[in-house]
Amino acid sequence: MSKLLSMAEVQCRRWFRRCVAASQIRRICQHKALASGPLLFAVVRNEMLRLPRFLTHYRERGVSSFVFLANNCTDETEQWLEGQPDVTLYVTSGNFLQKEAWLDLLLRRHGMGRWCLVADADELLEYPESNHLSIGDLCHYLQSRGESALHAILLDLYPDTPLAGVGYQSGENFFNRTWFFDPLDTLHVAPRVFAGGLDHRLEGGSRMRIFGVKSCCSKFPLFRFEPGVFLTDGQHYIEGAQVSTLRAVLYHLKYLQDFIPHVQEEVVREQHWQGAAEYKVYASRLKTLENSSFRDERSIRLEGTHQLEDLGFLIRPKDFSKCLVEKA
Repeated sequence: MSKLLSMAEVQCRRWFRRCVAASQIRRICQHKALASGPLLFAVVRNEMLRLPRFLTHYRERGVSSFVFLANNCTDETEQWLEGQPDVTLYVTSGNFLQKEAWLDLLLRRHGMGRWCLVADADELLEYPESNHLSIGDLCHYLQSRGESALHAILLDLYPDTPLAGVGYQSGENFFNRTWFFDPLDTLHVAPRVFAGGLDHRLEGGSRMRIFGVKSCCSKFPLFRFEPGVFLTDGQHYIEGAQVSTLRAVLYHLKYLQDFIPHVQEEVVREQHWQGAAEYKVYASRLKTLENSSFRDERSIRLEGTHQLEDLGFLIRPKDFSKCLVEKA
């Protein structure tokens, strides 16, 4: 009985948070016809450096409808998104710690019964044969297997230069540049019990090596949204979904020239988990790393998805070839 009461309390708390979220957000523009394919959701703040290429990446992979929530932007993010023909835009001045509730509300408004993508502006989804198969094709494959969610490794990419000298230009193809990442064995498995999902998560990676922080490197960016599905713990867990054995990666393009000023700002704002505790660790370490490269002797140069599959980051099930045959 206590378990049933506990579940009821959780559901009540989520309902209350959605009610609060509804009072905090305001719709600016509505994309006239939300296409029937995958729908992408993103909460963004001051992301004009990354947004043009972010949309290009997902458009090239077949996404034709986006729902954005712009939070306390002081650059041109809101105005630029409002001018995009495939974007439904909301804005909020609320505390960024409410992000999970905002997403839950927007998913219920726009995503019920649909395949949905949730990604930050610095996250680009890649999966086996992503140059040939659209995200819609991938959804069709997952659904044919009775699977409703995709697990992805959040793969931090970093340059071979000090961050201040990266010089990335908005709209530039990220992959015209050279990026490095840490080996798979720098991640370790930590247990986590999901309600109808994966029983573990991955932690560690380059942020453990560089900053000494215990970061979660598991995310669930693609899923079929139904009433019993919930993204929790900062989008690092999913409840109520059948997770696929196919594994993807989210290229994490966090380390551009804006990383250091972004960290400094977030330390002051304290609108991340535990008063921006992780950002405060970043800030402390960056005092000695500001003029250094994050690369070390084990760093691997990124060459593409086939390389990541060979290294074990990407996993394709044995029957995945059927998807390729059907596409051909």
